[in-house]
Amino acid sequence: MHPTLQALLSLQEVDRQIFRVERELSALPEELARREATIAIRRNRLEELRREVFDTRTRIKEVEHLTSGRRQHQRKLEQQSMSGKADAALIASYEHEIRNTKRTIADAENDVLRMMLQVEEFEKEIATQAVTFAEEERVFNEFRSNVETETAAAEQRRKKLLTQRAQVSAGGIPPAQLEMYRGLLKTREGEALAELSSGICQGCFVNIPRNTVVRLARGTEFVTCPSCDRILFAYA
Repeated sequence: MHPTLQALLSLQEVDRQIFRVERELSALPEELARREATIAIRRNRLEELRREVFDTRTRIKEVEHLTSGRRQHQRKLEQQSMSGKADAALIASYEHEIRNTKRTIADAENDVLRMMLQVEEFEKEIATQAVTFAEEERVFNEFRSNVETETAAAEQRRKKLLTQRAQVSAGGIPPAQLEMYRGLLKTREGEALAELSSGICQGCFVNIPRNTVVRLARGTEFVTCPSCDRILFAYA
């Protein structure tokens, strides 16, 4: 095997580890953000339910206040209709207004009952959601703490690997081949080299032409896969 190719294989092993660490460093914040968004949705739902309870209770008080005023108005009408000072037409008008007031009061009482049932349902859901949220928040806080620990450890591994990479890169790899390798490393997700085995590229699993296999066997030049462009190598 060509010495430069052997050096690149050593470099590939380091870069493979770096790629895995960097993927981990990228995945951890993404997972943290996803979980945080889920927690935020749960928190917002709880706040929404509590606002619903507050607003509904406020509305109940408003309706009860209005109903109290209507009852007073009803009593006043009843007193006026029974005062003996009103003629038949006025009494009939009072009775009509009394009937309308009673219907309005009955409707208001039904609304209050309906709203009270709503509040009861809201409070049941709040109790359920609060328990779920508390557990999810506990798990999330534990996960966030673990992410901080794992991120710090991954950063340390990455730092050591980068130092190791610099040492391997300085081991006599020509600049042109090193630049070619680094370009493939980015485009091929950390795998710039691929083994040629039984005439098949192990990077993309495509059959390699015979003349390409022969060129690689000579060991005098860099040979790339015509399909995936990875640098090919073969073990003796």
